[in-house]
Amino acid sequence: MTAQFAKEIGLLRTLARNLIRKPSPSGEITQGFLRAEGLARVRRNPEGLVALLLPGREAFTRLSEAIITQFPAMERGTIFANLETELFDFSSKAYVRSDAPYIGAADVSDLYDHFAAWFAKLASPRRVFVPCVISPWQAPRFSIGPVVFIFIEEVAQSEFYPSHILSRDGFDRMLQLMRVAHANWLACVPIEGCEHQRAEEIGALAVDLAIVALQLTAPLEFDTRTMSRLDARRGAAEKRSLSEACGYYNAGWTRTEPGLAIGAGTLADILQKTEPLITAVGSCVRSFATGRYRLPNLERAWCDAAYWLHEALAEPLDSIAVAKFETGMEVLVRAESSRQSQARMLTILETFYGLKPEDPLFVNAITTAKQFARSVVGGRSQILHGTWSTLNSRLAFTRDGLENFGTTVIRRAALELQDYALTVSPKDNIDDFLAWIKCRSQSSVSKS
Repeated sequence: MTAQFAKEIGLLRTLARNLIRKPSPSGEITQGFLRAEGLARVRRNPEGLVALLLPGREAFTRLSEAIITQFPAMERGTIFANLETELFDFSSKAYVRSDAPYIGAADVSDLYDHFAAWFAKLASPRRVFVPCVISPWQAPRFSIGPVVFIFIEEVAQSEFYPSHILSRDGFDRMLQLMRVAHANWLACVPIEGCEHQRAEEIGALAVDLAIVALQLTAPLEFDTRTMSRLDARRGAAEKRSLSEACGYYNAGWTRTEPGLAIGAGTLADILQKTEPLITAVGSCVRSFATGRYRLPNLERAWCDAAYWLHEALAEPLDSIAVAKFETGMEVLVRAESSRQSQARMLTILETFYGLKPEDPLFVNAITTAKQFARSVVGGRSQILHGTWSTLNSRLAFTRDGLENFGTTVIRRAALELQDYALTVSPKDNIDDFLAWIKCRSQSSVSKS
């Protein structure tokens, strides 16, 4: 057992040697105080301060990482900073003034037992409620994977609303905020195996991914670009402009809520007609929310890419939007360099569009697939590395074109992934997945 825990024993001994007690300062503990005293972190208690000296900081971080490695569920289910806080609290009680040379395997075992019990106590099943800005129009509740969306006027009569009157205050306050902020939809997502803060984080991100399903199914002309969580970055419900020239003032007003053009009854119709896509995206959302992936590499890549698409659609600045769209494509196909990015982009164009490098991008187009791939990858690189001005870039292609390209690829990838996961022994890597899509497309063409 000693050999098994050799690394942890060494880290614990280093940690113990660098834990001290010292008098507590009369004032606030500031970063300046920590630097002057050579301390990495402190914990105040009635007897004074328990402090970790700077030489012990690396051992503390590595021990935190060892705990995460020992409990894979904890890596998904906890905020790393919260784990470090618990480790310091535990260490300050167990190891300060301890005889470091005598720390051994039993101490490591006790440490792991403590964290197993700590996490088990915190990782209760939860339902996370997330206010969303989707559309001002009422529609029947709908689900995307595990995420249930319900219109604000139906919430108080739903099973989600607290039955006990003493539990309603927080819920009622949230509903009031939703009304003031024009957030007319409430999302509910069940999360298991997570501490409270991490559950809320995963729940919010799962809702983001579910909203991507709406952005992929409903035309962008239906104002889907800015559909989002209430607390995500978005514009106001209305936009007012005011300018002056030669003593004359020009005022403007525009209603900017997402989903304005959807209208009553349209959302339910869209969801019904795009059921295969809703199911496909819902499967990825479920994998993310539960942590139980069918194909971990491919599904994580899709979720990451979908989130970049979600951010890009809402981005008001074209240059930043372009960088986000292209990043989404890179993430989807796991590109690792600019050269790989261009090659992967060409692979996407051939796989999803059947375009060879020298083929025109569309009928009668001057731009070839290779030129498009080079301009997109190069444009992102120029913007992010400062070669082009972020605020004054002249793009070689339109944002609308890249927007349509990005949504088409993410949409198609979700549908293909749903079918690919059902094949016999699918391989969980992007090359095999793209090869399978390409083979399937060619087979469909030959049969037709």
